[in-house]
Amino acid sequence: MFRAPALAFAAALLASATVAEAAPPKALLFMQRFGGEWIGTGQLLIGPQIGTQFHCALNGNPSSTQMTLGMSGKCWMGSLSVPVLARIHYDEPTDRFYGSFMDGAAGNGVDIMGAQTETGVSLRLTQGILQGGMLAEPVGDMQMRVLLSFRDRANDRDIPVVSMGFTRKEASSMGLPNFDLSQFENARSSRLATIE
Repeated sequence: MFRAPALAFAAALLASATVAEAAPPKALLFMQRFGGEWIGTGQLLIGPQIGTQFHCALNGNPSSTQMTLGMSGKCWMGSLSVPVLARIHYDEPTDRFYGSFMDGAAGNGVDIMGAQTETGVSLRLTQGILQGGMLAEPVGDMQMRVLLSFRDRANDRDIPVVSMGFTRKEASSMGLPNFDLSQFENARSSRLATIE
C-alpha cells in the first residue's frame, strides 16, 4: 500500500518539470511555470495521523537537451528528514511524462506516467497493483498546489490522501495555496479513512 509521505514526495518532484525546446510550445511554456526553487507544506488527509503536517524544500535541475528533470531536496516532519531524489522525462511523440520517484516501483518508490490538462498536470503513480494519482496546478506565477490520491479500484474512485501548497522560495511571504477539498468529504469520511 502507498505510504502518504512517499506519494507527497513524488508529487513534489513533478511540480518543477520543464521540457526541451523541441517540445510543443504549449507544453514548454506551461512546464516552465513550474521551474525554480520551491518550499511547501503538506498535510495528511486520512488515517490515524490525519492533519499531520510536513515540509519540503526542493530544487529542480532540468535538461533541455535530454528533456529530463532531476529533482533533489528533502521533506521533513519534526526531526525526521527524508531525501527526495527523482527523475522524469517528457516524451514528445506521446505528449506524456514518464519517470520514477526514488528507485521506482521496482524498489520502494513509484513509477510515474501522465499528461498535461487544461489547468495543470495529472499523473498516475504506480507501485505494483497499487495506484495513486497526483494533480498539480499553478496558482499565478509564484505558487502551486498539489493533491495526491489513492485509487480505490473496488469503488472506482480516487480518495485524497495528501494536500500540499508550494510557493517560490523568493516569495515565501505570500503564504501557501490550498485545494478546496469539500468535494471529497464523502470519500474522506468513508471506511477508507482508516488507511494506514
